Amino acid sequence: MEFKLLLKKINDSLTDEETKIFEAWYNESPKHRNYYNRVKKNYPEGLDKVNVDIGWKAISSKINNRKRWRSYLKFAAAFIVLLVAGRLWLMHNTEQDAPLKEETVVSVKNHIEIGTDKATLTLDDGSRIALEKGNTYQTDKVSSNGERLVYKGDDTSSKEHIAQNTLTIQRGGQFFLVLADGTKVWINSETQLKYPVAFMPGKARKVELVYGEAYFEVSPSSEHNGSHFLLYNENQKVDVLGTQFNIKAYRIEDEIVTTLVEGEVFVGSENDLQKLSPGYQSKLKVGRDEFTLSLVDVYDEISWKDGIFTFKNKSLEGIMEVLSRWYDINVIFKNEDIKTMTFNGVFRKSQRIEDILDIIQNTNEVEFEINQKTITMK
Repeated sequence: MEFKLLLKKINDSLTDEETKIFEAWYNESPKHRNYYNRVKKNYPEGLDKVNVDIGWKAISSKINNRKRWRSYLKFAAAFIVLLVAGRLWLMHNTEQDAPLKEETVVSVKNHIEIGTDKATLTLDDGSRIALEKGNTYQTDKVSSNGERLVYKGDDTSSKEHIAQNTLTIQRGGQFFLVLADGTKVWINSETQLKYPVAFMPGKARKVELVYGEAYFEVSPSSEHNGSHFLLYNENQKVDVLGTQFNIKAYRIEDEIVTTLVEGEVFVGSENDLQKLSPGYQSKLKVGRDEFTLSLVDVYDEISWKDGIFTFKNKSLEGIMEVLSRWYDINVIFKNEDIKTMTFNGVFRKSQRIEDILDIIQNTNEVEFEINQKTITMK
């Protein structure tokens, strides 16, 4: 965490994006929280009155672009910054070296693994290949380094049959995929995607989200002779020209949620498509044909692909469902009433589940118990 963000937090001048970065860092461990509190306590009075960026701009405008003076001023500015930050730097190192008594030691018996990059690739002939860190896979059409799977584009105009591959991401996993047309796909835990290994020129590029959640950065139609990108699900179709969007269609949930980041898409049933604008989210109730549109905070919906959980007024039941997929755990609620309790928080996916649960417990007074891979909320 940069000192600049800590100081801006103390001055209450963080942007919305910086606030989310700070909250994720702050919630990551007791060490971070203790460090921030010490910075705040020892914050030099009056420093918030100095705007370094404005000050530098005002001074440099008077230099007449002389390189010699610019180098002197940059040296002087760096020296001043070191003087101001020196006390905080010393405090930082002292804090990092000092043992924290409140750190919890988790027994091996109850240790829950953090999710990682892994997937199963099922080829057209039914054979399966395990993809995970440390393992490589390569043919003349596709390659994987264990963290991503990349297909090579080619001309399929003379082919009668185009092979279909399926990528399955288990609980506790995630993966990155580049389709043959250059479309990039971030795939979340407990998700299955079916797609062709190549695309026919002039034909629609069809891909199926069997279930789960994925973020698409679609290669524009202008680069493929106007061919649309069509994403299918059992209950919904998304017609894309070239854009970025997130779609969530988990099997246990009764709605399909599509969030548009940029560009333009049409969503809905096969014969009833509605336009979705950037910043808007559609929800389709499965089996009831109920379709709604609403304006949302896009980052909250897509932060998972950047390694961050963002929960805003989300029910405890909903939060635990998200966490159960990433940490591959089972969740039991002993008290049904606490399922609807809401919580706000930003966490990194690299955090231990124990640290996240500790914060939820201290905030909402909800107790939890870990036994093997089962978490009981009470």
